[in-house]
Amino acid sequence: MERERAEKALRNSERLAAMGRTLASLAHDIKTPLISIGGFTQLVQRHLEPGSQDCKALDIVLKETKRLEKMVKDMLDFSRPLKLEKSPENVCGIVKETIEIVADEAQRKKVKVDAHLSQCDSLVSMDAMRMRQALINLVMNAIQATPKGEIVMVKLHRQKGEIIFDVVDCGSGIPLNQRSEIFSPFFTTKKEGTGLGLPIVKKIVDAHKGRLEILDNPDAGLTFRVLLPIAA
Repeated sequence: MERERAEKALRNSERLAAMGRTLASLAHDIKTPLISIGGFTQLVQRHLEPGSQDCKALDIVLKETKRLEKMVKDMLDFSRPLKLEKSPENVCGIVKETIEIVADEAQRKKVKVDAHLSQCDSLVSMDAMRMRQALINLVMNAIQATPKGEIVMVKLHRQKGEIIFDVVDCGSGIPLNQRSEIFSPFFTTKKEGTGLGLPIVKKIVDAHKGRLEILDNPDAGLTFRVLLPIAA
């Protein structure tokens, strides 16, 4: 049984490596034309009457170009090997910065993001940029899953040699039969999702020798829990 698990892990690793190489090549091929499309669209739009039909049409082109640019960024993030640059970091500061970054999206969705931070004196060895990227992905997902007027909660606490980040939403949850798939590349339940957000989060957490868990909330929604060893 142990040998089967090892062989399965090796096959999965090889499959992901091959997929990463393909994604990297594809993303680089797409990136340059997208920059040209966005640049020339903005150039043409400057010569149009603001608010005209043509100007509104080009707004759609720019919006879709930005969406494709995000997809390319996700593909590159997933395909690149992670080289962590660790240093002792204030975990509360990272959470606060994350909440500031997602504030516009929360306001647009009319969702409130609150934080409950009980370990503000904790310094943990981590790559701050990567961990902030992981938390932004989780909090953005929570905002998109949470109905208007509800609250997304980001909690931070310490337990048995680990720092725990909880991102709590009020959404409709994820069916049990899909939970084993949501960390697989390109699996998504969102209309405009790339299916790479959660795999990137897991990749970052794994690189920190941490764990990523999904918990059901008592009332509604899910909690995505990141557990990081303090002495990483």
